[in-house]
Amino acid sequence: MPRFTESLRQVLIRYSRPGAIDLTQQEIADDLDRNRATINEHCRRLCELGYLVRVDHGRYEMTPAGREVLDRKSARAQRVLRCPDCGRKILV
Repeated sequence: MPRFTESLRQVLIRYSRPGAIDLTQQEIADDLDRNRATINEHCRRLCELGYLVRVDHGRYEMTPAGREVLDRKSARAQRVLRCPDCGRKILV
């Protein structure tokens, strides 16, 4: 099963916004400075992970699992900092 990478997270964030079902892959590609084929592959992987569902040709919608993973990743990112002296992770 594919890993959830930062690139996939960036695409998923675009689909978390209101009206995202009307987004085209080209619009996301332009926004992220990627080519459309890369975004198409990312959408396919996000579907495999269960975070997006295809609703029409080139149209996707975020699933509850997608919302959950974004919330979980955001919460984790807010709780972990790195020590400026030693670089160790610090839970806040």
